[in-house]
Amino acid sequence: MRKATLTLLVLVVSCSAFTNPRKNKPLKAATPLSVDEVAIYKSVLQQFGSRKSEGLHVSSTTYPLNPDSPMSGLKAHDCLQGIDLENIASVSHSFHDLPPDVLAGNGMTLVDPKKQAKIVHSNDPSDTIPKGKSVQDSVDDAFSTALFSMSEIAFDKEHQFAVVSYHFWCGSLCGNGSTIVFEKINGVWQNANRNCGGWIS
Repeated sequence: MRKATLTLLVLVVSCSAFTNPRKNKPLKAATPLSVDEVAIYKSVLQQFGSRKSEGLHVSSTTYPLNPDSPMSGLKAHDCLQGIDLENIASVSHSFHDLPPDVLAGNGMTLVDPKKQAKIVHSNDPSDTIPKGKSVQDSVDDAFSTALFSMSEIAFDKEHQFAVVSYHFWCGSLCGNGSTIVFEKINGVWQNANRNCGGWIS
């Protein structure tokens, strides 16, 4: 009995070593954002912010860029054709704190993503509509408190191309996201208009 218990304990400990959440937890990047990274984040916010009339709550931290996630679109045929990303292994397990200078408009603010997520949950149209709030009011309130997040940025070896994902989350069935490929032309990062797909809920 004692031997069986010991064997079971060893098995549990061994399994927990392979399922330790800390092992897969993203690590804060040791280096600050580069000038190129700040410029790219700012460009993403300019492009997205131009489509919104209200303010934008921007996550103060990035999230890892996962090349294997179907939502990243990186496996789409035209997305990375001819581009070999140099730092994809590191950016798929890291994050950065965003500085205020990435913000591209007066209506944008950096927010704690965990705190904002609670607000998003409280304004989720899937919950507020069944409770009697009109569809229009529910959607408007959800959009006004939505959380906009951006991924880490992957570069090719020459730093001519860069890839970044974003998502706009306003509830369980409210949001959208996409991946953008940027190309540096005459010293300016511009949208390369690659087809990396996107998602909407």
